[in-house]
Amino acid sequence: MEKELNTNVQPRKLSREEKNRLKILHSARELFIEHGVAFVNMHQIAKEAGVGQATLYRRYKEKGEICVDIIHEECASFFEKVEKYLDETTDLTSLDRLYHVMECFVEFLQPRVPWLCSISRASSDHEPLQSPLYQWMRKICRELMEEAVERNELTEFDVNYTVEILLAALFNIDFHIKQEGFSTEQILNGLQRIFITGLKS
Repeated sequence: MEKELNTNVQPRKLSREEKNRLKILHSARELFIEHGVAFVNMHQIAKEAGVGQATLYRRYKEKGEICVDIIHEECASFFEKVEKYLDETTDLTSLDRLYHVMECFVEFLQPRVPWLCSISRASSDHEPLQSPLYQWMRKICRELMEEAVERNELTEFDVNYTVEILLAALFNIDFHIKQEGFSTEQILNGLQRIFITGLKS
């Protein structure tokens, strides 16, 4: 009797370099959550990850580069989910789709406040709104607002500046939730009133 072919897909074997990268990211993430990004240094990350300083610095020159990689890893499935939604909902109004993106963004960040916000700021050396997360959000919001103008859902307005104001509100979401005590419902209602209903008016 012939043996059946093994059709099971074997998981990809990770290289030593990739294993080290994942150990570094996991360890840095845990240290950032426990102590805050500002209070963690490269030596602590290497020690926690169980890798040598030379191994760490071959991959990352400074802490901000680690932060960028953590954001890419943490946000990949979120980016994919939103982009899939946008591909499947071209029949809806651009503003309805924009509001849903805002909802997804707030819901994604809410359980990760404040650590992901802190990592996002550190990833761009504290330059406002330049982390991979906000660059991606900037692109999506601009496209949807420009689409709304093209579809005559709105009269023409300054899309670029409006997007920056929206991002500025989202950038401080950890402060609004933790320091000011706003609920996600309050935040979403406010965003809808200002950036959806307000634009329609």
